[in-house]
Amino acid sequence: MLTIFRPAILMATLLGATVWAAPGFSQQCTDSDGDGWGWDGSASCRVSATVNQAACADPDGDGYGWDGQATCVVGLIPQPAGAAARPATAASCVDEDGDGWGWDGVASCQTGGTTTPIVSTPVVATGNAVPGITGSFDRQRDLVAIHFDHAPDRDDGHAAVAALMMTEKLGLNVQVVAGTYGVYSRDRYDAESEAVMNAVWGSNWLNAHSNLQGSVSAAVNRWTATLAAGGRVWVAEGGPSDFTAAVVQRINQLHSEFDTSLRIHVIQHSDWNEGHSLASALNYTRDNTKYVRIDDGNNPNGTADLRFESHNNGSFVSRAQSSRYSAEWTAAFRYLSPSEKLDFSDTVELLHIIGLGTSEIADVNQFGDYFF
Repeated sequence: MLTIFRPAILMATLLGATVWAAPGFSQQCTDSDGDGWGWDGSASCRVSATVNQAACADPDGDGYGWDGQATCVVGLIPQPAGAAARPATAASCVDEDGDGWGWDGVASCQTGGTTTPIVSTPVVATGNAVPGITGSFDRQRDLVAIHFDHAPDRDDGHAAVAALMMTEKLGLNVQVVAGTYGVYSRDRYDAESEAVMNAVWGSNWLNAHSNLQGSVSAAVNRWTATLAAGGRVWVAEGGPSDFTAAVVQRINQLHSEFDTSLRIHVIQHSDWNEGHSLASALNYTRDNTKYVRIDDGNNPNGTADLRFESHNNGSFVSRAQSSRYSAEWTAAFRYLSPSEKLDFSDTVELLHIIGLGTSEIADVNQFGDYFF
């Protein structure tokens, strides 16, 4: 089942807003763009809302609910429905980046407005961290942005199904975007890929080809919600970086309280993708995110070999066609026949993010063993 992530902060829609600022600050919290976050002259601050807890229905106990008209905030630290909100303390709320929001071992929390950021070892909920290459990836709090350019190669069709298998097996929070090609390859976009995306992801994907600005805005909203809730964003950059740069730039324009260079991770594996990125976009992405370049998944190297010719793909194709993902693989194989090649090489970026190296998954058949 695809994990659906509910945006955590929609402060601007609340009625009866009051000003919250850290104790000791003489200035009020100025929120120029109405997003619920502002600046008090010394540090980031939050414009909160006066909400009657009894009126704010929070059935999942995450601290954000619905009052019949708008999103509402139950308390400083989320509690089960019906329980009284408790104030955060420096001992319980770990705020590793000093943005005013942290993690108390159970849920997102507010640091209580201390003038000095609370810095400590991040608390990770048991069973949600995936140890491995990246080490700090947290399946519960973090978002994985999966980008497909679909220009010009058809291998993204296979990669889309592989990504779905990983998402469902590991319970990942994902946002899928197609058409993330750069200015140099927009005329090579393959519109037939949209049938595959629909077969694999249903309506749970963004089409940056047909609606670029809408897709950028949706990504900004989703990434911002993740950052505000104390998570990180991990981008599997299956194409040039033009789209990613646009999203990161918008976040930096609207939300200076988030340090994107520390909390947005971009994983790239392809010389071709970098070479077909607008130079300014690639440079902006490198300068404003944790940009990591790994070995190219199209070649034998330190990444898994997920690009096999038909005579060398073992039992993977037959297993795919008889698996619970039969319909999705059938659509992908119709788009790119495995008699030509089996290729989901972009998936090496996702493997890197979750921390599975070649000792666990070295080729397509081991991928099948793990995820079918």
